[in-house]
Amino acid sequence: MLNIKFNTDEDIMARMMISKSEMPVDFANYLWDKYKISYILLQKNFKSNEIDNNIILELKQQSFFKNYYHEAEKNLERIKTNWEKHKNKINAFLNKIFKKEFTVNVSAIIFPPTLCCGRNIGNNQFVWGNKYGLTDKIYDLVYLVHESLHSYFENNDITHTIIENISDFELAKILNKSENVYYGHEDLKLLHIKILPFWHIYLNKTQENIEKDKKFYNVNYEQKDFVEFQTKIENMNIDDFIKFIEQINFEDLLNVECAYSIKKISNPRIG
Repeated sequence: MLNIKFNTDEDIMARMMISKSEMPVDFANYLWDKYKISYILLQKNFKSNEIDNNIILELKQQSFFKNYYHEAEKNLERIKTNWEKHKNKINAFLNKIFKKEFTVNVSAIIFPPTLCCGRNIGNNQFVWGNKYGLTDKIYDLVYLVHESLHSYFENNDITHTIIENISDFELAKILNKSENVYYGHEDLKLLHIKILPFWHIYLNKTQENIEKDKKFYNVNYEQKDFVEFQTKIENMNIDDFIKFIEQINFEDLLNVECAYSIKKISNPRIG
């Protein structure tokens, strides 16, 4: 079961704002001039303990920061209410897709939606706040799960791809009650394609849904080429499946061919 505790945190929000330079330019320049070393350290690692803490204190005293924090508190209540409404359905989905009992206890530190920040920061904590959640409540739910799952899995490209499969794609379809999904990281797209035939076996997807996924990824493969993996994969839980994928030498097993489509741009600029 996934359990999320929601809160806000002034210090973490201030550190993240400096790390991302999410401040009025004149004040950011002021902090840069006065606390240059600390500013640089926070940009490299927002959790740095080697800074002059006055940089944090000065930011927290600003009226714009207090407005941001008030927005964060309102965003927390909105997101928490949304989560409570859907958490049982989400956990039922996760239990089904994990194929095992599991427990993940995480803390979600909610930011104002205008800061557009989402990342797992370790110690079973993540920060979240995005403007898209204001008009799409499912978006918030999907990425609450996405960031939470980074606390369950080890951090590598394969696990990140599986997290996207679970939350950004499969959970999004369930909650949206449609084929609407959220696009993942572009640099993981090829890995998604390589894993796809095995993922279909793991989820025991119907032919209809497999064809929908193929269309989404603009990819084609013959299912008969992967029948030999059926009996091994179909009884795996999510942990065993990831171990299985990590042991595959994709270069030896798969020949992934890329296709290009060229279309003339309307009214091109020439010369």
